[in-house]
Amino acid sequence: MLKRFDQPAMGNLITFEAAARTGSFTKAALELAVGQPAVSHAIRLLEDELGVVLFDRRHKGVELTEAGRYLLEQVSLGLTLMDQALREVRSMTPGHQVTLAVSTATATWWLMPRIARFKQQHPDIELRCITTDIDLDLERERIDLAITLGSGEFAQHARWRFVDEEVFAVCSPAFLAANPQLQSPQDLANSTLLHLEERYRPRVDWSLWLARFGVSAARAGKALTFNDYSIVLQAALEGQGLALGWRHIVEPLIAQGRLVRPVPQSVTTDQPMYIVASRAGRARSDVMALKDWLVVEAAQNLAQDRAQDAALAAP
Repeated sequence: MLKRFDQPAMGNLITFEAAARTGSFTKAALELAVGQPAVSHAIRLLEDELGVVLFDRRHKGVELTEAGRYLLEQVSLGLTLMDQALREVRSMTPGHQVTLAVSTATATWWLMPRIARFKQQHPDIELRCITTDIDLDLERERIDLAITLGSGEFAQHARWRFVDEEVFAVCSPAFLAANPQLQSPQDLANSTLLHLEERYRPRVDWSLWLARFGVSAARAGKALTFNDYSIVLQAALEGQGLALGWRHIVEPLIAQGRLVRPVPQSVTTDQPMYIVASRAGRARSDVMALKDWLVVEAAQNLAQDRAQDAALAAP
C-alpha cells in the first residue's frame, strides 16, 4: 500500500497563491481579508513544511524564487481543476434544465417533429436546444449532450452511436417529372445540383458523392450554392434542383412524398454521428434519459426506413 505524503494545509496554499499572484503580502492580505502578519506567517509555515524558500524578501516587496514559480503554476492548475469539479458536481442534481447542442438541419428536420413525444414521456425534463454547426467545448459552454459527426473533439467523452452517415440524391417529385432522363449518377452530373458550402469541416459533397460511382465532377451541369443545409433542402423541396440528402434528415420528407430519390445509389461514410455527453451530464439521470430517448428514436427511425426500402425494392 502506498504511503501518502503529508500535505501542507490548504489554507496556506491558498494564501501562497494569492501572494504569488499579486506579488505582495499586503495585497494578498487585503484580498483574503486578513492581516499582513497572517499572510507572512502562513508563507513561513509553508516554506518550513516544504523545506524550500518560495519568496525572496526585498525592500520594496517580494519576488518568487524558481521553486515558488513552479509551485504557483501547479497550485493555480489544481485550484482551477477543483473549481471546475465543484461546479460540475453542483450541476449533477437531476431536475435541472438539459442542454442539447445539435446542427440546425438536424434540429429542424429530425428533432422538432419528434420533440412532442419526448415531452410526453418526460414531462418533468426541461429541454434547452442550442443549434450550432461547429463542435463546442461541452464543459465551457455548459452543454450536457451534443450530436456530432464522427469523433470530432470528443474522443475523451462518453459517446453513443446515433446514426450512420448515409447520403443519397433527392429532389422534388415535380423536378423528377420534368427531368425523366435522371436514371443514373451520370445523368445527375448533367443536371442542376444544389451545393452546400461547408465552412467548418469536410463533408460529403457532390464531387465526392459522384466520384464514388466513377463520375467526374467536371461533368457537372448547372449549380446553386448555399451556406446552410436547411436552405439546400428548401430549394430541393421547391423544385430548384438535386440535393444530397442525409438519410436521418430527409427520410421523413420522402415518406411524406415531398422528396423522392431519383436514383437508388447511396454512400455510407466511415464517420457515423454520435451522441456525446459532458463529464457532469453523464452522471445525471435526466441527461441520460434524453440520451436514451435519442438512441431509441434513431433506432426506430432506421427500422422504419429499412422496411420502406424493402417495400420499394420488392417486385
